[in-house]
Amino acid sequence: MQVTAGRLQYMLERLSEALTVTAYGATGSGVTDDAPAIQAALNAARLRGGWVIIPPGRYLLSSLPLRIYGSTRLTLLPGARFIRGAAETVLINGDAGQNFNGYDGHGSITIEGGVWDCRGTAPGLTGSAMCISIGHARDITIRDVEIRDVSGYHAIELNSTKRASIENCRFLGYYDPGQRDFSEAIQLDLAKSSGVFGGFGPYDHTPCEDIAITRCYFGASGTSGTTAWPRGIGSHSATITKYHRRIRVKSCSFEGITQYGVSAYNWEDVTVTGSHFFECGSGVRLRSVILTDTEDTKRPDGTQTGASQDMRNFAITGNTFRRGGGYDDPIVALGEASGLVLNIAITGNTIDGSTNNQNGIRLQRVSRATVGPNTIVNTAGTGISLGNSGNLVITGNEIWGVGGNGIAFTTCDHSTVTGGQIREPGASGILVTGNSDNIHLRNVYIKSPSRTKHGDAWGIRLQGGSSSISMSGIKVRPHGSGNEASHAYSAEGGTTPVTLVQRYGNDWRGSWTVAPVAEGTGVTSNTSAADVT
Repeated sequence: MQVTAGRLQYMLERLSEALTVTAYGATGSGVTDDAPAIQAALNAARLRGGWVIIPPGRYLLSSLPLRIYGSTRLTLLPGARFIRGAAETVLINGDAGQNFNGYDGHGSITIEGGVWDCRGTAPGLTGSAMCISIGHARDITIRDVEIRDVSGYHAIELNSTKRASIENCRFLGYYDPGQRDFSEAIQLDLAKSSGVFGGFGPYDHTPCEDIAITRCYFGASGTSGTTAWPRGIGSHSATITKYHRRIRVKSCSFEGITQYGVSAYNWEDVTVTGSHFFECGSGVRLRSVILTDTEDTKRPDGTQTGASQDMRNFAITGNTFRRGGGYDDPIVALGEASGLVLNIAITGNTIDGSTNNQNGIRLQRVSRATVGPNTIVNTAGTGISLGNSGNLVITGNEIWGVGGNGIAFTTCDHSTVTGGQIREPGASGILVTGNSDNIHLRNVYIKSPSRTKHGDAWGIRLQGGSSSISMSGIKVRPHGSGNEASHAYSAEGGTTPVTLVQRYGNDWRGSWTVAPVAEGTGVTSNTSAADVT
């Protein structure tokens, strides 16, 4: 009881220090412009640091933006609703013209509670605007807010921010005023230019670091004229030598997102865990700097590099992707020749469905990746598609009923498939093509390949001049009825034959359209289990 009494006393003391906006003239009627009264309370908190409280009510905000300053806690109590009434950002941390470098601006800010209705379809409010905009700051907490119907820009922008947490928030509804079909509900950005962050400078290319986004929901509001967000969390600008680092997305839900749930553009040290993606155009994208974007390939001093840059260290674990749309693959990593995506773990995910020939997992220009175990079912394209990549370990995946190949390597090297099973792929179980080399296939079960068209695919197919392929302990079985593969195993010969094949201990038994094994002219194959020197 003594402890409880002490806590109550502490709370009463803090409440006595709080600044309630009704004391500054706010009415909460939804008719009077309450922004000046709320700003007066925020100004008072600036002088000493403080707690600004918004009681239940409807607060029309016709004089924007509101400006919040360091060491301030802004709390909207249950039943409080902000109603945007001007074509401006609702809240920003600081003043136009301020000049705080790096992370030294107004920080140690908490924003919590309430509904923030941005009314993006209302007459006069359809132009692009932010809801909450944070820049040059550290130690930011945004929690338990609902942001609705933003037009054009972002619900929350964290720009040049270090140590921020966005917790248990809801991002509902988006309006595209034109040519903004790529906007993120939560954008991480860097202080690149006034066109990127218009609130204030300096434009010193400070990125975001140590950002945690947990237990948030992204979806539609149901307001006529709006959609769900194009992207849930992400970035779409970059500067060479800079990265957003140490980003954690955990236990979030993305529903009906038209493009990407998470778009990690030029990020490093990233985890996306325990999240759910339902009927989204795509789930998680890892993307190095786009080579054709000439603004993003510049250094901070403006020098044009004409190149991308490597980015590294990603864990995509324990997520579910269901009924994916056709915008892109549920999980996709895209590098450039001058900017690989390095060090990826994609494990423990469940992918159930995609459309428009999208694969389950696609890696392009990636190195040092582990994929599996994952469950991938009912995708329109290939289960796991790998291109221009190397040093890959594909292990223990369950791939079932995909429209394309189970696993496909195109121009890959130094990679291994081990364990797992591939059931009823529309095309081949495993395809190795495009001069791939040093590919190792071990202990995989492939059942019922070529389900889309009779005699049109293989259990395992090696082609395109690929070389140094080893296979052992692989079992391939036909379906037993309907469409069947031409061969359990086939290696292309002719002008670009497959070479240096080592295979033994595989099980090709069954009734195939043509034969269990087919190796073309010029294929060099060794079926001995003895050492090869």
